[in-house]
Amino acid sequence: MAHITYPTAPPPTVIVLDGEHNPAYYLDRSAQPQWTHEDCVNYESARELITELMAFRSEWIGCERAKTVPDLSAIERWKIERGAYAAELRGLDVTDRENIARIRRDYGAEVRRLAAGA
Repeated sequence: MAHITYPTAPPPTVIVLDGEHNPAYYLDRSAQPQWTHEDCVNYESARELITELMAFRSEWIGCERAKTVPDLSAIERWKIERGAYAAELRGLDVTDRENIARIRRDYGAEVRRLAAGA
């Protein structure tokens, strides 16, 4: 049986339609941010920790609102804290290894403490 050799495919061409966002990294692969699988795992872990802290605040707010005489200053404080966590979550960058390590260390300890009921 004869051995068939197929030609290699050329690299794909990016087609950008009118009005479509055209970031440079679509065209220049070297401009893409570089991160590892471990960076992605750490990033997702940091996101989960921030989300957990936001969830605790939401739970506290709900419990306080359910009281006959809720502490409005505590509710406001927790809403501000939850908003700060949300802003931090939106600004989280997978390539910011130092910040992600800080979040995993500090917020991880806080989530463990809160989950334990302390």
